[in-house]
Amino acid sequence: MPDLIIPPEPPGVKKYVLDMRGHPGLGDIINSDSLAVWAGNRVQSYLWRHWKDTLERKGFTWQRFLRLMKYTTGDAVLWISGKIFWEDYVKKVLERLEGPLAEMIVNQ
Repeated sequence: MPDLIIPPEPPGVKKYVLDMRGHPGLGDIINSDSLAVWAGNRVQSYLWRHWKDTLERKGFTWQRFLRLMKYTTGDAVLWISGKIFWEDYVKKVLERLEGPLAEMIVNQ
């Protein structure tokens, strides 16, 4: 969505997710990196706070946004692992928001 800008990287959010990654409660269940990315919806909430007004005008609700964000979990793991930059991760989210998946989610 051209009217969405990339917000500054949230160091507190990244630290929280990294701390959760090593949380004993997550253990070796499925993929602790993916679970950590979703712990408390910190990453998702951060982006929603910055984009909420625009996304709501496009038909997104918080729940619809979360539905789309599940498809960016792998990219979020790459970001928290230092494999890609924040800007690259957010660009991937923006690509999803502009693609057919977003249209399908909004029209359900």
